[in-house]
Amino acid sequence: MEDKGNIEELLNSGDARGLWRAGCEMDGFDFEAGTAGILSLGDPECIFLAGRDWKAFDRETGLSRLASLASAEFIHKAGIFWPAFDFEAGMRHLFSLGDVEYIYRAGRFWKGFDHERGLDALIGIGLPRYIYYAGQEWKSYNYAKGFEALMESGNAEFIFYAGAHWREFDYKRGFARLIGTGNTEFIFKAGTLWKTFDYETAWKSLSADVTGGSAWRGRAFTHPAWRAALRDIWNKSAGL
Repeated sequence: MEDKGNIEELLNSGDARGLWRAGCEMDGFDFEAGTAGILSLGDPECIFLAGRDWKAFDRETGLSRLASLASAEFIHKAGIFWPAFDFEAGMRHLFSLGDVEYIYRAGRFWKGFDHERGLDALIGIGLPRYIYYAGQEWKSYNYAKGFEALMESGNAEFIFYAGAHWREFDYKRGFARLIGTGNTEFIFKAGTLWKTFDYETAWKSLSADVTGGSAWRGRAFTHPAWRAALRDIWNKSAGL
């Protein structure tokens, strides 16, 4: 079967994966017609595979087609595996789609990622989890900006995690914000992992929540760092 006939047959059957394989295996494959065909079929994975594997492929148009299909996953993968990739256009598409998972992943794996703009995009979406993840995993990260975003969010869980794991963290302000949330679970947990911690103020917060703080007060009695701090607090109050 001639090449063009084979492409037409695959297009008529809607076989995007078969068309991708033909471009990889068939001698004399018409890549121009194949590219137009695979883009028209609109299978994001097969567009990605063609951009990765074919000897000739219009990757600029392919990237635009992935964006029109709202495929953040395969835009992200294309940025890793395509032999040529427009990172500027790729970032614009990811930011426009607003898929926070793949913005975060692109920041981890793309060679040509603008981390400052990426962080702005994460902050604009407003999910503290990914602001924290980016600070933990990205090679370049504006900790001051990320910290302010976490303070603004008031999310006790990820304020705690940032204080426990980020390379840079303002413990004084972070502690005040964490106490302000009244979340006894993460106040207790911060006392187990933070490098700088005001146990006396934290204990008052745990004690103030008679019901919700009960379990965490109990755990404080058995955790080495908390137990030592409580001993110091009681000795101080007794004038010892």
